[in-house]
Amino acid sequence: MTSQARVPTGMTSQARVPIWDLPERGERGPKPRHDRAAIAAAAVRLADAEGLDALTMRRVAETLGMGTMSLYNYVPAKEHLAQLMIDQISGEYTYPPAPPADNRLAIADLARQARDITRRHPWLPRLLHRPPPPGPNGLRYLDYFLGLLAGSRLDTSAKMEVIALISGFAVMYGGMQAVLAEERAATGASEAQQAAAEVSAFARAVGSGRYPNLAAVLALPGPVRDEDGVFESCLTRLIDVAMAG
Repeated sequence: MTSQARVPTGMTSQARVPIWDLPERGERGPKPRHDRAAIAAAAVRLADAEGLDALTMRRVAETLGMGTMSLYNYVPAKEHLAQLMIDQISGEYTYPPAPPADNRLAIADLARQARDITRRHPWLPRLLHRPPPPGPNGLRYLDYFLGLLAGSRLDTSAKMEVIALISGFAVMYGGMQAVLAEERAATGASEAQQAAAEVSAFARAVGSGRYPNLAAVLALPGPVRDEDGVFESCLTRLIDVAMAG
């Protein structure tokens, strides 16, 4: 993200502190007109409408009807805005009111939610280029996922790796589907035509004779799956490995 406003002196050191470790408002002075939730929601709406490149501190401030320097009183640095946005989106997950009867199905449901959330917010993978400090919604997601792995033989590190693997795959796949959907909308191509173009690329590679292992695999093709079918197949394999411990 970029900002057209200069960050005031003294705020750069605060950027290294997670926003969750900073007070939302001081004890003195008038009650603030805005809060972090409203700022995060405005930033998410802006990114959804115009993309991540359009997201600046100035534009977010304008959306909220405040000056850019006033926004820095709530969000000291651009990195903090990213943290708020990620946690805002993490609040879109839904959880069952009671412990699920089947943990495998619950993990699959979480992964599908991650994919669908990224479809709605296709800029999310770019914002996740570096791991953010978890906020309240992110911690709830992590705690729930750990509960689903509680009965496995995995140690703590392995459980965290499984969560990263499955969540990362779902977000990546959702981002890819969002890009392909945008391409279909722009060009009029169908999903089948996109898949055919990929198959043609593989066929040309095989025809060159330089990729014998690829040629051997493609000589025995499996069942044809659409985008969602590929996602489900990959997800099942990931969960099988994770739950095997």
